[in-house]
Amino acid sequence: MSNPLLSLLDIDYPLIQAPMAGVSTPALAAAVSNAGALARWGWAASTVAQAEAMIVATRQLTDRPFNVNLFCHAPPGATPGGKPTGQQHYVPILPAMAVRHRIR
Repeated sequence: MSNPLLSLLDIDYPLIQAPMAGVSTPALAAAVSNAGALARWGWAASTVAQAEAMIVATRQLTDRPFNVNLFCHAPPGATPGGKPTGQQHYVPILPAMAVRHRIR
């Protein structure tokens, strides 16, 4: 099977895993990617360190593509405990993480 989307994503099948924040694991993402579909991570509440650790763990299990689904929008009001938003954490480091972990 071949079409422009499969070629663009470098996957074999038009299947995309739901980005299930909190229940996905590196093993699940790698299994989906290794089977020829596109794995997706949902990191709604992850810290930068947690997100990077999951990218590293997933990359050790597969050389196939996978997607990261980050929440980088401005929250509607103050964050609990004054925690930095995803946007403050991720936007400045995304280019470096993409190169380091072969994310496109």
